[in-house]
Order: sequence, then C-alpha cells, then structure tokens
Amino acid sequence: YLTDQVLDGLRKRMSTAFGADIVILYGDEVKTADLNDHLDTLSIFSGAKLLIIRNAEKLERKQLEAVAGYFDAPSDIQSLAIVVDKADMRLSAWKTIQKGCTVVPCDPPRLIGDMRNWLDRALKSTGKGMTAKAKEIFANRIELDYAYAASELAKLDILTGERKEIREEDVVRSLGTTRAGTLIDFVRALGRKSPGLAMDAMDKMLGADWEPLQVFFQIQKFYILIWRIHSLRRMHISENEIMTKHMSDIFQSQRKEYLDMSRSYSYSNIEKILTLLLETDTQLKSSNTEPQLVLSNCILQALC
Repeated sequence: YLTDQVLDGLRKRMSTAFGADIVILYGDEVKTADLNDHLDTLSIFSGAKLLIIRNAEKLERKQLEAVAGYFDAPSDIQSLAIVVDKADMRLSAWKTIQKGCTVVPCDPPRLIGDMRNWLDRALKSTGKGMTAKAKEIFANRIELDYAYAASELAKLDILTGERKEIREEDVVRSLGTTRAGTLIDFVRALGRKSPGLAMDAMDKMLGADWEPLQVFFQIQKFYILIWRIHSLRRMHISENEIMTKHMSDIFQSQRKEYLDMSRSYSYSNIEKILTLLLETDTQLKSSNTEPQLVLSNCILQALC
C-alpha cells in the first residue's frame, strides 16, 4: 500500500512538472537486453522519463549489475525508481544501487501507534475530522494493514456523507463485523463474563474462517494474561508497574482495560480455568467431538 502511494506521488509529480514518459518493468519478467535498452534509451516524445522497476529482488545477477552500472553515469533527464521487498546487501551491486538512491522505507504497521499516525494523515485527504474517541476505536479495532484501513476509512467517508466529522457510532457501525473488531468483542466478553456475547463472537470468528485452534489460542492468551496480572498483584507489585513493565505484549491503550477485566476473576478461578484449558486443548487435538462444541463447553465453564 505504501509503495503504491509513493509511486503514485512520483508519477503525478513527474507527469505534471516535466511531462515525463513513464515505463514500468518487472524484475521477474524483464530480459537483460530489454533492461539495458530501457536504461540507455531516453524518450523521444518528452524531455523527461521515469523508469520504475518493480519486484527488483527477483532480478538475476547480470540484470542487477546492469542496474548498478547505470549509476556510474546516470542521466540528468531520467529518474529511476527501484521497488524491492528485501535487498541482499551482501552483493556489491545492491550496495552501489543503495548509494546512488534515496531510500524510502515502506514498512507495514507494527504497532497500534503506527495506525494512529497513518489515520491522522489519511483523514486530511478525506477533508473530514474524527472525534478522539472515534480515532481510538478505529485504531484499536482495525487490522494492522494500511490497505485494509484505507478501505475502511473510505467506507466511513461514504457512510457519513456531507457530514465533516466522523463519530464514535459511525466507526462502531462500520467496523462492527470486521475480523479485528470481532476479536476485541470476544476478549471483552470474556473479561466481563458475558457468555451470550462470547458465544456470539465465537460463532462470528468461526464463520469468518478462523480455525478452532486459533479461537482456542485467543482464549488461552487471555486467561494466561489474567493469571499473570493476578500473580503480580499477589507479589504486591503496583498496577502502574504491572502496566509499564509486565504488559509489553499488550497495546498501551488496552493495558488498563485488561487490569479492569482481571477483577472479574479471582486467583482461584483462574487456576481452575487453566486446568480447563489443558483439558480443552487435549480434546481439540485428539477427540472426535465437534470442535465448536468443545469450544462452547470451555467458554461456558470458564464464564459460569
């Protein structure tokens, strides 16, 4: 997604400012002779040219050396954009290419903070604002995928019509059935000991092609975290220290919520649930019982 955004910006700039011809090659398709021709030939119809090489990590050694050789005497009226998933920097050709280029990282989002930063920038293109609560819900419920987030933001833009502000209820309405949104609903149902909501969320996950073991992993992950919180409390560790030092695997914005959800359970409850999880794991892997029935039984016993 980010790669396409960068390339679109380059194409628009080169076309608008210089009327450049644009040529796109693919590293897994182009022949060495064709590549050399494109590198050496300037446009006869325009005073500028943009040559884009996609999938450059699939260029063969001779082709890669041809690209590296271009930087010995680059053209003043030709721009070269090289798109690579991961360059093998052990090769001298890649070192030469990197030295001659401006590197633009297009990394996928790793943390929820990346999505918040992206959302602030993306909202400007829609000409709309979003309330603080709506932003928080969007960032927490959306999957860590810029393209998917952009699609959902476009839906929100259409959903809100002429209105200039996207509100909390708009985000909930739009994202209520997403994969990430369903998972968060499932976790919150476990945390609030709501069997009906938990079963409903489980059915939605299985209906969205989650494997039963994936659903079980989320149950196990939740209760192990609750057990960790209770264990740390029993060691007289403050809640602030628990959040800052012992919950690095949880988004910062969700840590307080997990502490609150842990109060729905006692330490003895969690010990029994961990035993239940071991039994459920064995049943899922070795029993002929319908997996959905095994999961349902596990959830009901844990919450009731």
